[in-house]
Amino acid sequence: MIKLTTENTAKAIERCKQLKPKVNFIAERTFSVKSANNDNAYTVCFDVQNGEKFGQCECKASERGLVCYHIVAGATANIYWQSLKRQTA
Repeated sequence: MIKLTTENTAKAIERCKQLKPKVNFIAERTFSVKSANNDNAYTVCFDVQNGEKFGQCECKASERGLVCYHIVAGATANIYWQSLKRQTA
């Protein structure tokens, strides 16, 4: 998993804003994010350890340790999903 920071997500955030990929919920902290370049969909997972946020994607950029726009799109959905859970708790 890749530790998510302000610095390593900045470019991916801009790319995500441009491409606006479709995100689907799969399970707790797991999402499917549609590629903007082809018909592929990538599974994106998240975890929090000691207050630090981590993300992982199946795409080639993430496999090289880079934060991709799939992770950013999934993170946006995950933040929303987690806030809904807190509101209903």
